[in-house]
Amino acid sequence: MLSMPLVRHVPLLSQSWRVGINIDLTFAGRYLRSRSRSLSTKTNSSAASLVLLRYSSVNRRAVVQMAAKKPAVNPHSYTTMQPGGVAPPRPSASLVLLDGQNRILLTHRTSSVGSFADAHVFPGGNLDADDPSPEFCAIRETFEETGVLLTSPPPPQSLTATFGDARRQIHARKTTFSDWLAHHNLTADTAALLPFTTWITPPTMKKRYETKMFLAFLPAANTVDTSSTAQLPTADGGVETVSATFMTAAEILAAHKAHKVILFPPQAYLVTRLAVFTSDRRLSVVQQREGIRAWLESEGMGSWVFEPRQEGMTRDGRRLILGYGPRGDHGSKTVMRFGRNGMPEDLEIVSADAVSRL
Repeated sequence: MLSMPLVRHVPLLSQSWRVGINIDLTFAGRYLRSRSRSLSTKTNSSAASLVLLRYSSVNRRAVVQMAAKKPAVNPHSYTTMQPGGVAPPRPSASLVLLDGQNRILLTHRTSSVGSFADAHVFPGGNLDADDPSPEFCAIRETFEETGVLLTSPPPPQSLTATFGDARRQIHARKTTFSDWLAHHNLTADTAALLPFTTWITPPTMKKRYETKMFLAFLPAANTVDTSSTAQLPTADGGVETVSATFMTAAEILAAHKAHKVILFPPQAYLVTRLAVFTSDRRLSVVQQREGIRAWLESEGMGSWVFEPRQEGMTRDGRRLILGYGPRGDHGSKTVMRFGRNGMPEDLEIVSADAVSRL
């Protein structure tokens, strides 16, 4: 048929587009060939040849135009490769910080940032050239985005009043976090950070990261007087965050279920796992932390590498079922769908056994 060889000359077309073009050209071809036969009987063969020639040239142009207007790929797609190919993941770091009551530090991203806009995430970001380690990056980003500082020795109360001005200077590149620490004889307390999984963005997404997650604890409220040492998180004036606050794991999950908080798979997974320990009110803050530390050590969470990938769909065909790759958690799955602007919706973390019933 006339449409087939035309499509073969456009190798950039996806299979679905080839099918659509073939169908369109096939029906057009049938009509024009019948028209040419009618002309050949009524007039002469040259008129029929002219019709087919016009059909061929017009549809060659149509194929080329349709190839040039390929549909845009969702930059957050878990299923379709980006037109530019697989982007290399950028190294980044993030901190899951628990306060004196084992509440989790959560930031609300602005709508104008390039990644995770409007989402609720743990503080973190890309490694800078002068970051000596991912742990340092996580501490730096936490200070820049929330004003909470982890140093050795701890920052004096007299210095915390100047945090706002220091953050503005760092954001304006008038100084660096490293220089500011050195000026005040402080050192980032990287030894306090525990490795807490690594997440690699799927190869189908436009922006990719290899994020090392860390876990840290502020002094427990029932072991020290935190009235003079507690650091209250604040947003960074809209540079990256519109709010920063400590919330219990149960509060985060409840707000997420009520569509008041937007979580991506890494945040949803880690908060869900932490909730098992922090929601047990029979245990003190210290006992909850002992359980968390034992869990990290027994499961080797620090060495797990999560590479979310689609493994199927729910029975109703509405949500994706995501596994975590060969180096991630084999016992859990993320179930979700992408909504407006690529934001996750109806996201939940379920056991691998329960996912077959969805």
